[in-house]
Amino acid sequence: MTHLFAKTAISMVTTTGLVLAIAIATNNLAQATEFKFNWKGDTGYLAQGSFNYDTTTAPNVISEAGLGTTKNLQSLSISFFDPLSNLINSFTPVLSGVSNYSFLRFNFDNTKEQIFGPFDVGKDDELPGDTWLNNNLALIDEGFSDEVLAREFGFNNRDAAGTKQILDFSNNSVQVSKVPEGSIIVGLLAVCSLGFTLKQKKAISALRNS
Repeated sequence: MTHLFAKTAISMVTTTGLVLAIAIATNNLAQATEFKFNWKGDTGYLAQGSFNYDTTTAPNVISEAGLGTTKNLQSLSISFFDPLSNLINSFTPVLSGVSNYSFLRFNFDNTKEQIFGPFDVGKDDELPGDTWLNNNLALIDEGFSDEVLAREFGFNNRDAAGTKQILDFSNNSVQVSKVPEGSIIVGLLAVCSLGFTLKQKKAISALRNS
């Protein structure tokens, strides 16, 4: 009988914890918006990434540049792939509202859900393997660059010697898509539910062995 009451108590605590997790996750997501973006070069090189920001404080146009605390972006990540879909490198230029990329240029119109203007995302410390994607023509227009490319966007990389090379370029724009909030919640709750289930099983197992 004691074990039965104990199991019931554990079940109630687990259910309560899961409900709280749902509430917290839903509240946090209600204040955050996440987007995915991608760009493809003329010869098949690909850049894919994601970013998010707090919708309660963000203006209609989000603009970020350089190092340090960002104005609105909470995170920004990007991965680079060759034409065979092999990963070249991945970076997180913005993490927890702080930019670690000195050449960062990012502009996003959240009313149109479009990336526009100067764009430079990735990593370039002049080290082998550094990779970045930039909108060179827009950077020139605003005085950030004096390098002229054959196309608007350039997919850049540094070889084993640290020498810059342009792997691909294109006039293709960076495409943006909003991540459905429901899918994020489902993913978070699946993780929460798994964690609570494992804890419940351990607690019940401990009671049986007592």
